[in-house]
Amino acid sequence: MDSGVEVVLDARATLGEGPVWDQREHVLRWVDIIPGLVHRFDPGTGEDTCFEFGERVGTVAARASGGLVLATATGIWTCAADGSGRRRLHEVTDPPGGRFNDGKADPWGRFWAGTMLEPGDGAAAFYRLDQDGSLHTVLTGVSVSNGIGWSPDGRTMYYVDTRTGGVDAFDHDPGTGALTGRRRFADVDRGWPDGLTVDAEGGVWVALWDGWGLLRYTPDGRLAGTVEVPARRVTSCAFGGPGLSTLYVTSARVGLSDPDRQPHAGAVFACEPGVSGQPAGAWGG
Repeated sequence: MDSGVEVVLDARATLGEGPVWDQREHVLRWVDIIPGLVHRFDPGTGEDTCFEFGERVGTVAARASGGLVLATATGIWTCAADGSGRRRLHEVTDPPGGRFNDGKADPWGRFWAGTMLEPGDGAAAFYRLDQDGSLHTVLTGVSVSNGIGWSPDGRTMYYVDTRTGGVDAFDHDPGTGALTGRRRFADVDRGWPDGLTVDAEGGVWVALWDGWGLLRYTPDGRLAGTVEVPARRVTSCAFGGPGLSTLYVTSARVGLSDPDRQPHAGAVFACEPGVSGQPAGAWGG
């Protein structure tokens, strides 16, 4: 495993999150949650542009019919790729004082996202937006809903509720999106588990909040490798680029007491780990 990480965008994000490779434009979309910025990074040119949504944005995904779907402080929205034409599909303000956090579109046209409330007291939930626009509560009793990913055959979904200290797995029905058989996949003893992605071999990559890196687990839950990142608060990761062979990594500066030790905190990093990713999904509504 090549763990050499480099800074590809010294964004100095407050809370960079939600990276996703948009295959339509060959760009990386990501968000800076607290200022509500939705970014578009073109690795070919090094150009990064963004639009301000006007409230905290937890995650972004592509919409199959064009544009984007967003999970924010007040609910689930759609908009054009430049942020225009905004429409709220569902207002979600539960838990009071909370917000949507991480989310992801799956390969079957659904969009999944969960909420959080500091300091994480089990008042949040995890939701699924189907192609017909209906919103379903999948899990309750959640504290900090975070990383989501699917095995290459679609039969397993991986999920992080950060305050549980690990990654859980569910049996997943690709036809209906139904989840059953929740079980612990891996306990994380380095920082806190945050966002995740699943590679083409079924390896599960977990970002480590307060953990200075990423961990890769085999499909049977064994720790297979570590990628060191020069930022304490690593938030998420996604494969992109030609052949989906580049692993992009987001990070945060929020709450740091020692920013001088990590001048690139809040950057977008990248490495070539020697394995490719799976194509990102798009919401089919």
